[in-house]
This record gives sequence, C-alpha cells and structure tokens, in this order.
Amino acid sequence: MPEANDVARPIRTICYAPGQDVDASRAFYTEVLGLTLSMERPVLGLTSPANRTAQVLVPPVGFEHPQPSFGIDLGRPEAVDTAHAAALGRGLRVVYPLTDEPWGVRRFFVEDPGGTTINVLAHHGGPRSDRTRVTRVSPRLIVPDPDLASAYYQEALGAEQILRATDPDGLPVAVIHRLDGFSFTVSPAVAEWGWIAPDELGGAPVLVEIECADQDDVAARMADGGGEVVVPIENRPYGKREDVCATPSATSGSSPATRAEPRSTATALCGW
Repeated sequence: MPEANDVARPIRTICYAPGQDVDASRAFYTEVLGLTLSMERPVLGLTSPANRTAQVLVPPVGFEHPQPSFGIDLGRPEAVDTAHAAALGRGLRVVYPLTDEPWGVRRFFVEDPGGTTINVLAHHGGPRSDRTRVTRVSPRLIVPDPDLASAYYQEALGAEQILRATDPDGLPVAVIHRLDGFSFTVSPAVAEWGWIAPDELGGAPVLVEIECADQDDVAARMADGGGEVVVPIENRPYGKREDVCATPSATSGSSPATRAEPRSTATALCGW
C-alpha cells in the first residue's frame, strides 16, 4: 500500500455552492443561515461565526471548470505536491493541473474513487515546517488584580481556571483560563516590563471579542457581574447583535493606587 501523506495537516474543508445569482446567495447564507461574509473576490466566501473552519464558497457561473464539490486545505503547499504525486501514483484522474494561482493558492483538482471532484489546496506563505507552525494564539490581559479578574471571568462568562502561577510571595503572575475550547491569561501590571494595565493608559487598546449563541444572556451576565456597559446591546447595520462591556473597576484594599480590575473590554458578538 502506498505510504500516507505525512506532511499533510488538513486545516479546513470548504463546501462549494453553484452561483447562479451571487447576490441572492449572499443574502441567503448571511440573513437566513447566519454565515458571515469573508471574501467577495474572486469568489463569494462565507464563514461560520462559531467555527471559522466551516466555510462555503459560491463561485460565479463559469469560474471553475470543472466545478469541485468541495475543497480540502492541506495547510502547506508541499503537502499539496505530495498529495498530487500520490493521486497520480494511484491512477486517479487529475482534472485540473497543479497550479500556483494569482490569489496565493497552490492547488489541483482530483476525482476521488467515487468520481467526486475535490479541490486540494494550500495557501502560500503558511508555516514551512512543524518547528515554525503556529499551534495556538491566546490573549494575555494585563490587569491590576489577576485574582479579581479571574473571579469575574469565571462568574460572568463561565471560564474555567486551569492554572494559577505565583511568585515566591504567593502573588499571581499568570492565571490561565479555558473558555469553550479557547484559552486566555490574566497577569498583573509590571511597569518595568512594560506591562501596563488599561486604566493606566486611560482605556483599553484591545477588545476581546466573544462570539456566542445567546449574546443577550452573556451581556446580562457581564453587567450583573459588575461590568460597565459602554455600548448597549442592539442589532448593528453590519449584521451583528453586540454590546461593549468594560470589566469592573474598583480600588483594591491593599493599596489605594491599585485598581482591582482593569477596563479591559469584552464584546459579546453573534449573528442575528
């Protein structure tokens, strides 16, 4: 049996829908099914707000010939080359040749053993080896009081504290949380390291966006937990229902100059 493609790391699958009327398709997928618009050229691209790897592409009539049924992104161009060689070695029919497209994709189309046409692709400029492959990106929020911040995120958002690392004096230096498969950390402000809490900057330079199934419930829990509603929840003209809530701010009992919780901002987002 031929060897498996050990350089392939499939990162998403893409469904293709015929684009007889691209404008009507855009309206249907965004307004009826709640997908978000991610691309308009060269094809219409739509993405699930809850799972960014769940995607639908709607190419205009005649854009692809033949039209693939779905695509598999293998993550790296060399994995596409390996898959192409393996497909030819198995005698499968390549119906669109191995090509570097002008929009930054290396791909080919192949018929699987059942006759389904698949677009096998990867973007150029991706990770070139396992040593440089990014496996996780997570925010670290700089706050005056990590323990109070942690308590707020646990109560208001249902975050799970999975690690509380401390210094020799027992003070927290990093409190790591998990929230529905995502992770984030809160750490104390340390001026000599350049770790500045938002209150000291006069506001938050970064918004933490939270996409959720029931944004009204999350917004209410954030406010009830002591957060300050900066922008009230309402439907936005760009297809989102959202609010902006700053996490609570109060004076710590240990020092009048220490704020117990920053004005780092969380935004509850969901399609409507």
